Parts: sequence; C-alpha cells; structure tokens
Amino acid sequence: MKKLVYALAALSILWCQNVAAGTSGPSGIYSASSPLAKAEHPRLFVAQGKISNLVGKIQSFYRADYQRFVDHMDGLYTLAPKTGDWDKWNHVIGITRAYSFLYLVDPDMIGGIQSKYKKNDYGRKALEYALYLAKNLPEDWNEEHHGAKNLSTDNGGLASLALQVAYDWTYTLSSLDERRAIADRLIIMWDNRYDSDKVKLENHYTANAHIYAGALCFYGDTDLGPAYQPKAQEMMDSFQQVFLTGQLAVAEKLYEGSSDWIEGDSYGLDAFTSIMFLAAAAESATNINYFYENPWLRYAPYYLYYNIVPKPYKGEHFYSQQNTSSVKAIRDSDTSQIWNIIAAMLADDDPNMAGFASWFSQNSALAVDVDSFDHYSPHLHDVFFKFIFGARHVEPLPPQQANVPLSLKLGQMHAMRSEHESDDATLIHFYATKYWYANGHNEEEQSSFVIHRFGPLAISAANSKNGGDLVPRVDSNGKGFIQNNVVGINDFNPEMPVELGKIRSTFLDDPHFYTDGSPIHIGDVTAREMTSQYDYVNYNYSRSYIGGLKASSARRAMVYLRGQINDEYVVVMDRINSPYEKYFIMHTPVDLQGVNSSWQSMAEGHWKTNGDILKVENRIDQAHGQMYVHSVFPQSKEIHKYGGPGYEWVWADGSRLDYDPSEFTEFAAYMLSNHTLQIRSQEGRFLTVMHIGDANTIGGPTAVTGIEGSEWFGALINEKRAVLFSKTEKPLTDFTYTISTNNRVEHLVTELKPDQLYSVMKNGNLLLNVTSSSEGTIIFNDIAGANGQYRVVQGTTTSVEGTHEHTIPSEIGLSNYPNPFNPTTTVQFDVPMQGQVQLAIFNTQGQLVRKLLTDNLTAGSYRIEWDGKDNSGIRAASGAYFLRLKINNFSKSHMIVLAK
Repeated sequence: MKKLVYALAALSILWCQNVAAGTSGPSGIYSASSPLAKAEHPRLFVAQGKISNLVGKIQSFYRADYQRFVDHMDGLYTLAPKTGDWDKWNHVIGITRAYSFLYLVDPDMIGGIQSKYKKNDYGRKALEYALYLAKNLPEDWNEEHHGAKNLSTDNGGLASLALQVAYDWTYTLSSLDERRAIADRLIIMWDNRYDSDKVKLENHYTANAHIYAGALCFYGDTDLGPAYQPKAQEMMDSFQQVFLTGQLAVAEKLYEGSSDWIEGDSYGLDAFTSIMFLAAAAESATNINYFYENPWLRYAPYYLYYNIVPKPYKGEHFYSQQNTSSVKAIRDSDTSQIWNIIAAMLADDDPNMAGFASWFSQNSALAVDVDSFDHYSPHLHDVFFKFIFGARHVEPLPPQQANVPLSLKLGQMHAMRSEHESDDATLIHFYATKYWYANGHNEEEQSSFVIHRFGPLAISAANSKNGGDLVPRVDSNGKGFIQNNVVGINDFNPEMPVELGKIRSTFLDDPHFYTDGSPIHIGDVTAREMTSQYDYVNYNYSRSYIGGLKASSARRAMVYLRGQINDEYVVVMDRINSPYEKYFIMHTPVDLQGVNSSWQSMAEGHWKTNGDILKVENRIDQAHGQMYVHSVFPQSKEIHKYGGPGYEWVWADGSRLDYDPSEFTEFAAYMLSNHTLQIRSQEGRFLTVMHIGDANTIGGPTAVTGIEGSEWFGALINEKRAVLFSKTEKPLTDFTYTISTNNRVEHLVTELKPDQLYSVMKNGNLLLNVTSSSEGTIIFNDIAGANGQYRVVQGTTTSVEGTHEHTIPSEIGLSNYPNPFNPTTTVQFDVPMQGQVQLAIFNTQGQLVRKLLTDNLTAGSYRIEWDGKDNSGIRAASGAYFLRLKINNFSKSHMIVLAK
C-alpha cells in the first residue's frame, strides 16, 4: 500500500501555495489535476466529472428514494428556516444540505422524476437556509462530538459541513456577496474553533476537524477578494496540522498500519463517522481516496467486525470493546452508517472490503436500513446515506467471500476467530500495545485478553460510561489496570497500575514521535504467527514499567491452539521479573467452580481454594460455553476468587469499586463480568491453559501436565499437544525434554532464535533438521512412546543411525504438503551433498516472491514452512508459484498452488 506522508508540517505553506498556483505539490498530498488545485467547483463529495456517475447510481438504485426525497423537500419549500416542526438547528443544517443537493443533482437530471420546483428554485432555497445559518448560528458554535454520527439531535449535523456544501454545490448560482457571507461565517467558526490541549484523535477534535477544514470549499476562489486568501491559507494549514497530520498520519503510526480505536464503542463511532465524512469531502477535492490510502479508514470494517461479541444476548449482538464502553448494540444506525460510508468509498479501489461492508450494511442480520435509522427523515439522512454513501450498487460479500482472515492484527489488538458467521464462534482478543496514546479514555490494558466460545468466558470488568439501565456505572476510577485480564504486581496499590513514566501530550500529535525508544513506546510484539494449526503472539511490555522500579521485565505470550469443537486451547505464558507478589487476574461472567476441590470462605465475597483446575460454565440466556482453567505454573501459589452481590467488580484487595450493586443485572455480568479470579505467587513465571468448548458436550477436563527443565517450561495438553517456552529472556538454543505417551503429539517450541537451523534428536537419533520460523518457532509431530526424550539444539546434525527415514538422500528432492494450500505449507527438501543451499519462491513470471533459505548445509533431509507471504511480509495472491532449490551447481523446481 502506498504510504502517505501526511505529517509534512514544514511543507504546509508550500502546499497551499502550490494549490493556488495549480502546480504539483508534495507527492501524495493532492493531485495537480484535482478541483482543489484548479479552484474548480463542485469539489466536495463529488467533482464535476463524477456527477454523471452519481446520477447513474441514483437512476439505477435509488430512483424511488429520490422521488420520495423530492416530494419531502417540495413539502418543506414554503417553510422559513427554524420554524414549525423543524425548528431545531439540526433540521436547518439538514435542509440546507438537502436543497443544495437538489441544485447539484436536480430532478430533471433523473428521468421521470416529478417535482414542483426547478433547479434554480432549489438552489435559491438552499442559499436562503445557508445564509440563515451564516447569520444566526451562535458565535461560540462548536461541533458536538456526535454531530456527524447523530444527524437527528438539536446539536447534531455539522453546521460547518452544511455551509461548505451550500457554498460549493450552489457555486454557479450564488452571488459574490452570498458566497462571501458563507465564507465569513466559516472564518468566524474557525476563529472560535475548538482548541484544547487534548490530543487530536479524540471525539471532540474529530468532529471539529470540519471547522479546521472550513476553507476546503473556498480556497483558491480569488474573486472573493485579496483579504480572503491569507485566511484561507491559514485555515488550510490548520487542516493539514489537525486532520492530515494529527489524525490520519498519527492513526497510521499508532495503529501500525491497521485500524483500531483507543476509546470505547460510542466514542469510536463518533470519531469514525466524523473523520469519514471529512475524508469523503476531501477525497473529491484532492483526488486522493483517503479511505484506500490510509489503513485506519480502509480496515475499519475489520475493526468493527472483530469487536462484535459473537453470542447475542436476548437476540442482540453487542460491542466487545473494553475501553470506557457504553455497551452498545451492533444493530444500530450508528454502526450501519459507517458500513455504508466505507462500502461506497472503497467500491472502486478495494472491492473485497467494499463488498464486506456492503454485506454488513444490507444483507447481514445486523444491518439497519436507512429508512429505519434513529429519527429518520429524508432531509437529514438521504443526501449522504442514500445518494452519496448508498451502497446498493456494491455487491455484498459475506466474510469468507470477501477473504476476511480468521486472524489478524488490529492496532493494539490481535484478534482470532475459529470461523465466520457463527454465533458460537471462538473470538479471542489479545491486547499488545506498542504506543501509549493518552487521550483521557484510554485504559492501561497491556497483555490483557478476552475469550468467547458459545458465549463470553473471560472478559474485562467494570463500566465507567453510561451503559443504560442494565449496567451500573462506576462513578469514579473505573478503568484500573487489573479490571482487565492481566498480571498485576502487588506493591500495595490495589489498582496495581503499570509505571509508564511521564509522557508529554504534545508529542502525541507528531507522527514522527512514534518510533522505537520514544517515551510513548511501551511494548513490542516480538513474535506473531498465524497458521491453520495455531496462533502465537509474544508481547514484551517491559517498557510499561520504565517509569518505576516495580518490574525490570514483563512479557506475556499467548498460543491459541485451533481444533474442532471441544478441542481448542488457549495457552497463556507470563514471565515477570519483580520483587513483589504477582497476581494473575481473570474476570468471568459467572462463578468459577472448583474441579475436585472446594472453595473456603475467607470473607464476604471472597474465597480461596487449593485446587488448580477451575470450571467456568456460562449458561446465561442462550450461552452454553464452558472453560476449564488449568493453573499449570507456578507450583507455589494461592488461588482466590471474588464475586457475588456487592463484589462483582473489585480491586486487588477485594474492595468494591464505586458503583451501586443494587443496579447490577444479568446483562452486566454477561458483558462485563461478575467474578474475579486471582492466582497469587512470588514466583515470576505463570503458565495457564484454558480448555474451551460447548458446555453441552465438552465433558470433564482433559489432562494438562506441566513439564519443565532448567531453561524451559511448558505443558503437555491432552497427550496430543506440547507447547514450550523459555524460562528467561534468552532464546532457547540447546535443551532436552521428555514426553511419555503413545499418542501422536504436535510439538510447538517457541522462543528460539529466528531463521536458524535446529536439529531435533529423539532418544539420541536425528528426528529432523528444521529451520526455525522468522518468529522463532518450530513445529513437528511424533509419537513419543514411553519416555521419549527430545533434544532441540541450534545447528544441524547428519547422524542417521537407527531410522531408515533419515538416511542420507541419494538425489535432490523437493516437495511440499499440503498442495494446494492456504495459508501455510511445509516444504521438504533433500540435500545429497554438503554445499551452499538456496531455496526460494518465484511467481509464474520468474519474479522472486520469497527467499526462504540461504545457508551451507550438510547432507540430509530438511523441512521449512512457507507462510504464504512475500519478502515484505504481505500475503501473496492466490495462484501458482514455483519452488526453486539450488545446491552448488544443481537445481530443482516444483510447482505449488496457493489456494483462495
């Protein structure tokens, strides 16, 4: 993807000068042929050359809606501004837009449309309303943070946007004095603009970015007079600073080339809608599709999709986002607005993403038709959500057809699903924040996770936002670190916060500051693998304690072992170096039951157990999920739980948060937990295995056995899977472990040195030579038998005694399995003599796609995995490729197929 460098503050003056001159400016900022560069109108939302496309869309897909829209506006024609039933500001704003649109696309342009008035009549009415706004808006008007999202409230609708489209769309009709009056009001709004010390990626700034962009409509219009252009340039500089730099460019850095939001659901919907309106208005003015070029906007459908709780409550799906959540339902006009906008704006450049958004806005069970939007009225909603952002022309694509991945990184969150389009699906979130963005609502949630399967099983706690009558609100301090599923350090502060150090908010609006080692750099994902067998994320958040002395290192790794229903496991490894006692915290929607153990009451709402296997069985409403929690390590520990009336949400010491327990409901428990598990230990290594499945069929707990050596530790799970980690921050290079089972076991060894050759010996004989992945893992299958001893050592071994399958090959061999494959395949190759070995993948045009190996190898058989990505880490397109193996002067090729 083309990377836009928006943060060119030093070039902003040059940019505006180039626009005025119609010359080419800094690459990627605007097109020299754009309406903005050439001072042409219309330029907002649609340019002159695209009006015919808009007309065709209305004729083909919205003709009946357009007729109803015309009838509605004809019925309002004799109404004076701010009178009758339409006396609120949002109606004046909406009517201004609507009549301006009827001048831009008048009924005579749409065949067969009946209307009482003509193009110029609608234009004059638009100007009447626009001039009323310009004269009568309060002097201190600022756009409300929900102004774009909620067009149907008194202070909704974005007055600055209505003034801009009235100026732009009626440009050929208005007089110079009328245009000056509108421009004057936009300048006044800019002079009185929202200007706080807050960071720019928060919902007040995302709404008021429209005021900062107030000169988009009149920049370059020299007929306004010489006094206007210096002000227009100043306004455009602020548009550059706030929108292009402080919002879009920072979002690209903060969310690491993907989409996310660091506030809760309602804040995110406010922000996305406001920014998307402005991005769409600017797209046609600059000839840059910000929706395609900026990953924060482009991948927003993934962000929304992966934040939906799979299992509905009382027939409704809700957002799972845990930061300051207001526990919003998904089937809502707020969400459907965003799907509509994205579908329309990506239709040409990213048909898959547009189709996915179109499916959600039109065909999915969560879709809300525009006519059913909250307080729907044609003059408020039709212009944008039917005619400009309507998506009926975009072919709906459900998740699988749209190639939506089952696992992906979304900003600070790693999201994993078992399947699409199922209320029973597994959904796992693992929060691995790289940069801290202090916007007032962000929570410290480093290394937190949530787990859903047949309903919520492990979720975050507490609610500090208005969640309605069914969820009590924590009136103060409800966003503590340990209200998430984390490991806290008990330094006698019951909130157990991390220690980020001092961060100046002025840094946060500069995308150049988002670099390794900066004060806002608080963690790193050091490994991330997504395969059909497992997902693996390793997160080092030691820098989250850089501001104090509580911990010198902190790391959490998660492995999601994929499988059929009742054969899925989540393995969580924690490694923390701290002199204080550590608390593994997990919040659940129901009580935790002991398995072959009982709870001893310690105080009201507080219990303790000696057992290390617990059961979470969620039978709330239609849920039937179950999770067995195995505390494998540490061996020296205490296991506590809190819960019950008055203790649903507690601090580490068991004291209740500031909420009214009488308001606590089943829904609050379902969405935000009502019990807390604490596993306490002075030791610094935890290994916790969660077995998840269907409460109706899962049966009893499977065997989970801890295994460890001097440098490593891990677990043998159900005698079918083994997962191993290092005990220290050093990668594993040479270690031995023993497994006893007659089952075939899949061994996943993590925290090795990446891209290095390793030998795996079994009972002294070579089992295989293998190259560790770029994420430092190897995986292999074997039947251990009685006391199968495995040694994993960096480097290769050619000893083959004892097994015929490891004899030295007589010729070059090259194959892969499976073939076709998606997303990964294992390449097996035979080396008959020592020499320089090169293994690479080429496309059918002979172009290099991925270099897998370049090394001097001894004779032997080797295996290496290709993850379907090219040398840049980008997923390769489906189709045919060629493996090419070169050994000294000999070579061999083999065709492979990456399936859709």
